[in-house]
Amino acid sequence: MKKLLIVLIVLAIASVAIFLATFDADRYRPLFVTALEQGLGRPVRLDRIALGWRNGVAIQLRGLVIAEETAGQGEPLVQIESISALVQLLPLLKKDVQISSVTLTKPRIHVARDAQGRINLLGLAAIASPAAASGQTATVGNQPVTFKIAFLRIEDGAVHWTDATAHPSMDTWLRALNVTVKNISVGQPMDIDARGALGVETPNISVQGRFTPPDVAQPGAFRNVKLSVERLPLDKILPSSGSDAPQLHGILTTTFEGDLATLNQAELVRTLTGNGTLKIADPVIMNLNILREVFAKFSMLPGLVESLQARLPQEYQAKFAAKDTVLAPIDLATRIQNGMLQLDDVQCSTDTFTLTGSGRVGLDGSVSIRSTLRIDSALSAAIIQSVKELQALNNASGEMEIPLMVQGTATQLAVLPDLKYIASKVIATKALDLLDELLKKSTKKAEAPPVDGQSPETASTDSGDSVLGHLLQKALEKQAAKHAPAQQ
Repeated sequence: MKKLLIVLIVLAIASVAIFLATFDADRYRPLFVTALEQGLGRPVRLDRIALGWRNGVAIQLRGLVIAEETAGQGEPLVQIESISALVQLLPLLKKDVQISSVTLTKPRIHVARDAQGRINLLGLAAIASPAAASGQTATVGNQPVTFKIAFLRIEDGAVHWTDATAHPSMDTWLRALNVTVKNISVGQPMDIDARGALGVETPNISVQGRFTPPDVAQPGAFRNVKLSVERLPLDKILPSSGSDAPQLHGILTTTFEGDLATLNQAELVRTLTGNGTLKIADPVIMNLNILREVFAKFSMLPGLVESLQARLPQEYQAKFAAKDTVLAPIDLATRIQNGMLQLDDVQCSTDTFTLTGSGRVGLDGSVSIRSTLRIDSALSAAIIQSVKELQALNNASGEMEIPLMVQGTATQLAVLPDLKYIASKVIATKALDLLDELLKKSTKKAEAPPVDGQSPETASTDSGDSVLGHLLQKALEKQAAKHAPAQQ
């Protein structure tokens, strides 16, 4: 009996081997391609379908390409070197297709946002389709067939993101992508572990969580998300806004734990919630000198920056002349609420000032932070020595304090000091006296000859008059000249 059983097993294996060796699965390739094209509405190319044996019946699809456009032009939505599915033999005899694993080798997916803001996720959906198909029933001939997939793996994949809403358009790659999906069951959360390389050559990003794919009954969700990003160059993920526009550069390290309550694209960002940390090493705001920008916005003191640069000691003149703002490393606790990154305690600094405040950053890149700029006491003293009226902005520690807003986008930052506050502190206490003094000077100007070798303007400035008075006088003279009647 034992010998008979061994013979039967050998015959069964031999029969399967002969079947796999002689069966031409590739003859079904045109039918398979036609079905895909009808379902996707896009051209599909498939190089070969083959059968083999690897602890079960192995079905392999080689060279699958799904075009993005109906004409088949442009970058494909999906390119996959091979798809291997390991089918369990005994359930297959009962028309029950149980796939123990599906492996996608070197898939390349294109995800694009067009100029109208629409995101094409068909490529990602195609990659996720094996997991979504598990538990579904199809009809082959007149016979219902159920599919059960236990395990999905992506090996050495790549995702290409392009964004036509950015100017110039954004182009980013996620490479060396390896993903495993376990506990696949229809309508139930499945475990996902994904790792890849974003903006660098070696893997630096990982995501884990419980993913429920959307279907007709519910919009799907991504729960218990754990995201980790290490040493990511910001210039690799932030869209360029031109050579002269302000832009934040640095190396980002961040962690996040939270939930995405829906995968409905219209509500996806708004439902993202969670907490994390954000660190930026070597941060630099390119093409923006915050110190100079703040004082340049003092519209009540036209020409203030030029006066400071002329009067300050040389070491401080260089601070105002620098093109960029070099910051100390940034380390922030963050929380995401309603799709916005909330920053409750922003602190960043340079060698001359500290910026503290709170605000929020949208996942679309929008920035809105209300803060206070505190200039260190040594520089504050030098500024006040040059422009004494600014002493009204000093705190008890001898630091100049200037409330301001940082807003715009990560590629179009604007620094806006609170001019009403500054005017109330600097101008209101002196305006009446200065205007009275200017009026008196204007009536006596002809009677007061200049000091030998000096112009009236230079003599007035050098004799101890305030810079504020001098700048206001110039502004009044310009206004008077503007409105004076033309000479005949």
